[in-house]
Amino acid sequence: MSIIFSFLPLLILLAIVVLVVRKVSNKSKSSNTSAQPVRLFFQYALAFGLFITVTVGLSGLLGRVIDSSNIVSADQSSLASNLAFIVVGAPLLAGITLWLRKSMALNPSDGTGFVPTFFATLLSIISLLVFLTSAISAMQATLDNKPILGASFARAIIWGIALVVILRIANSVIPKNDFRIQYFVGSLITAIAALVGLIKVISNLFSAILSQSNLLGTDQSAIVTTGNNALDGFVILVTSGALWFYYWIKNANTKTNDTMWLSYVLVAGVGGSLVLAVTSVTVTMYQILVWVIGNPASQLLSEHFASTPASAASAIVGLLSWWYHKTLLPLNAERSETQRIYEYLVSAISLIASTVGLSIVIVAMIEALTKSVIVGDSALNTLLGAATVILVSGPVWWRFWSRIQRLAKSSPEIELSSPIRRIYLFLLFGVGGIVAIVSLITVVFQIFNGLLSSSLGSTTINEMRFALGILISTGIVAAYHWEIYRHEKDVEVSFGTDTKSILLVGPVDQEFVSALKHATGAHVTFWERTDASEIAWPLDRVIELVQQATSEQLLVILGTTGVTAIPVTH
Repeated sequence: MSIIFSFLPLLILLAIVVLVVRKVSNKSKSSNTSAQPVRLFFQYALAFGLFITVTVGLSGLLGRVIDSSNIVSADQSSLASNLAFIVVGAPLLAGITLWLRKSMALNPSDGTGFVPTFFATLLSIISLLVFLTSAISAMQATLDNKPILGASFARAIIWGIALVVILRIANSVIPKNDFRIQYFVGSLITAIAALVGLIKVISNLFSAILSQSNLLGTDQSAIVTTGNNALDGFVILVTSGALWFYYWIKNANTKTNDTMWLSYVLVAGVGGSLVLAVTSVTVTMYQILVWVIGNPASQLLSEHFASTPASAASAIVGLLSWWYHKTLLPLNAERSETQRIYEYLVSAISLIASTVGLSIVIVAMIEALTKSVIVGDSALNTLLGAATVILVSGPVWWRFWSRIQRLAKSSPEIELSSPIRRIYLFLLFGVGGIVAIVSLITVVFQIFNGLLSSSLGSTTINEMRFALGILISTGIVAAYHWEIYRHEKDVEVSFGTDTKSILLVGPVDQEFVSALKHATGAHVTFWERTDASEIAWPLDRVIELVQQATSEQLLVILGTTGVTAIPVTH
């Protein structure tokens, strides 16, 4: 009891704070609405912290119940903290929940906007991460016949329930479009975990095949050795895959071609998968080339190729993920802006990789000339690594960039005026130029340092090999794209589009509003007419009026006689 009573001062302090804030917020409703964001932030931040506190306490107590055999010998201080979390946090959480419900009943906008969306999204992501890691840990312990970890099972159960509760409450209060971002974050988390699981499964399969001593037709030693965690990857894949299906297939991927969806597919899906595939293919090829013509660190086949199954599996998974996300893009016969973004993105990623490879080639050449070797490696191995990077990424860049340049020559009025192309050129010659300047300063510094210390020679050149490699490679890239920009700088490029603003006055129809936004790209706001509930919006007619209107602001009214579009300004 002394533990519980020790928290009474904290309870009293929190109660005083809550009462003061409630009094201030009630007065601010009539006098100063600018205090409302502060009140909302305090309410949701307090609910956020208390929810986590209570959830941690419940999972800790449930873990002790599951681990009943160790309940006596377990750490009693953790039991005390878990009890304190629940005894103090649960009543406060109930109070803050009732306070929030009362606030939203008086002002429904308290459940919308940035503050509730931010805390609900953050809480759902934390719950997802804890539940996912705990569920995987618990299932792996069960399948591997390890001692049951009560803490893992308890966290999986409690945080799983917490995740469901958060999603149900948030989806019932927060507008779906505001809360949609958490589905993309959840899709990214579960997709990464599922890819890791698939890589482990394929890697274990490759290891099982390569571990056969008679694989090459002889009784030589196995190429690789297998581990004892064969089912770990399968557990990760199944658990994460099920959650990914909910987050991506059932929610995030239902509304395509908007900015959030397109950004996720292009950056995380296509871009991230391509980086994984190119990196993994490069590592796999490098290991093979070093064994065949390089200087391997170990002469044992199993030691040298120990990581090859994982890199090969990563390459396969990366290519599969890249192919999947590529098929989601609306790549029609007529080149769209989405297709243009995709081609420039792939071109940029592969060019950066090729530039890194060229830098390594220069470093290897300097090492060979100065007869200096990186610790644990050789100039030949460094050169092989650079050649592998260029062999993998170079053809990818050439394929996409040559296609882009052909389109620039055949349709210059479209391609050269694209803001995507101009941004691409700005980034490459701008960032490349900055990196080249920094490298040049480093080279000049090392030269002056060698002169002033009377130690200028091969050692100085060897010390500046990385700066020289970066300077030459990025300098070439920056100069090449600057030359392209110099010939295109007079072409007018519009970085912004005139977005129409439409105010609808009529009966509520969210499906109509969504369809109108999708068809026209306009910013749409809505005022409800209470005397026109029995008439329906004619979608095709409204789209036609919006497209024909020359005004950037439009008032569209639906009445019993039809639709009226009025150009307005304010």
